Amino acid sequence: MQKPIEKGYTEKYVKINGIHQYFLHYPSEQKEVILHLHGGPGGSSAQLAYTLRQYWDFCGIVYYDQRGTGKTLMKNKTLPQDITLENLLEDLRQTIIYVKEKYQTDRIILLGHSWGSVLGTQYILRYPNDVIAYIGYGQVVDMLRGEKLGYDELRKNLEEKGAVKGIKRLDALGDYPHGAKNYPKTILRFRKLQIKYGYGVNTKKLMDIVTKSPLFTVKDGFAMWRGQRLNKRLVANLVKYNTWDITDYSVPVYYILGRKDWQTPSVLAAEYFERINAPQKGLCWLEDAGHFPEVDNPEGFCAAVREIVQTHPGRI
Repeated sequence: MQKPIEKGYTEKYVKINGIHQYFLHYPSEQKEVILHLHGGPGGSSAQLAYTLRQYWDFCGIVYYDQRGTGKTLMKNKTLPQDITLENLLEDLRQTIIYVKEKYQTDRIILLGHSWGSVLGTQYILRYPNDVIAYIGYGQVVDMLRGEKLGYDELRKNLEEKGAVKGIKRLDALGDYPHGAKNYPKTILRFRKLQIKYGYGVNTKKLMDIVTKSPLFTVKDGFAMWRGQRLNKRLVANLVKYNTWDITDYSVPVYYILGRKDWQTPSVLAAEYFERINAPQKGLCWLEDAGHFPEVDNPEGFCAAVREIVQTHPGRI
């Protein structure tokens, strides 16, 4: 399938590592091409892309739906056991080869969000010569420590407000996150509490943007639900994820952090960032932004990415 749509993007399925993988391309005359790694796992970002177009005029960007996600999920028969970090890393390796060939460039920058920051970080540690830089936002560092920071911040706020019902709901989670027996189910319960009390993603705003996308169909809505179920095993394994003691990187590393992000606490990512050794590095704080800074502050988010790309075009 290749279908041109308004404002210069194109959709295409490409055979990648044995599956038909969905791509959304925004081409540019610039040499730099950003490859976006969505979060979730299982949460396509392609439907959010149209909201950035008025601010994004400085390089090309490619979105793709990972194995077990979105339009890629619709096109393939995928089993839970197929969705592993190793498979997704190999998918990404072959995806980068495809993007480089398509755009006739080696200037590929990875832009990873949330779960995508896990995938992107692991990729540059394993294949540092494949990309010229990595940009992370909603950056995951130490999953358990991050969840504990988010939990403590929410509890502190509820106690200050005397929100008895909210405190009881937190207590019902038990020793979170360290004592969680069913991590995917418990983390979902905690996320709902974060959203309810203003420490999580504005899901109403997010879904309003998604459903108004020129790419969105009813089938996409079903794929979102199915993708969450298929990726449960990967979510469960994320509880063990921790890069705190990994500090040496061979490629430039940049973080864009929402000041109000308590889902993957930006305070932890900023602390880790100070420990990083990399050829170049930079950190940008976005005020009035949380876990989805491209939704909360699209102009500021694009400006931050633009500065990274344009300030160091010859050095990244």
